[in-house]
Amino acid sequence: MTENKPNSADNDWDANEHYKDDNVAKNYDDVRFSSAAGRVFNNLEQATVVKAFSSLQPGATIADIPCGTGRLAEPLLEHGFKVHGMDISEEMLSVARERVARFGDRFTTEVCDAKTLDRSHPQYDGVLCARVLMHFPLEEQIKFLRGVAQITTGPILINQSYSTPYLRFRRKVKRWLRHQPPARYPITNAEISRLLKESGLKEVRRYRLNALISEAIYILAEPL
Repeated sequence: MTENKPNSADNDWDANEHYKDDNVAKNYDDVRFSSAAGRVFNNLEQATVVKAFSSLQPGATIADIPCGTGRLAEPLLEHGFKVHGMDISEEMLSVARERVARFGDRFTTEVCDAKTLDRSHPQYDGVLCARVLMHFPLEEQIKFLRGVAQITTGPILINQSYSTPYLRFRRKVKRWLRHQPPARYPITNAEISRLLKESGLKEVRRYRLNALISEAIYILAEPL
């Protein structure tokens, strides 16, 4: 089972439209997380998300935007949180609702575009913003995160693909070996600082899933 994944030369690929495809939504988790390595990464990522929100009390409501298939909402629900899943793709949210149906009304959903959010929107105790920013240039990342920052005064956990000299070398090797294309827009330390500052946030701490073999970086932030 394969998915048409973007690469740095594919300028026609549109993340917003891609994930509205019903087939993409239904196969998303199998494509990425069914292998042994995928399962290990999934477990690490879920554990990191739960740990990052440990300052919140059970019963708090966390907005998950974009929620996708509910893969990261699930462990939050298992640890006693309520989750409001928000996504531009109704197809993804449909998969998420089926996945976490056992949690009843502790999981709610909403189709929306993060870039349109403002303070008039209902507020949440915290926000998870994973596996989205790396699809867009930095200016669009700022617009997205600026919207996310409007719906909470609590912690915001974002996920990106980190860019360091070592990881840039590793990306070149992966391209040479024709491995799965890496994220389109990885982020440097200077870009992280700009992203957070222009979104009205400050960094609290970072989490690396595995610094040697993964570009994944989670950044816990809070409003300035």
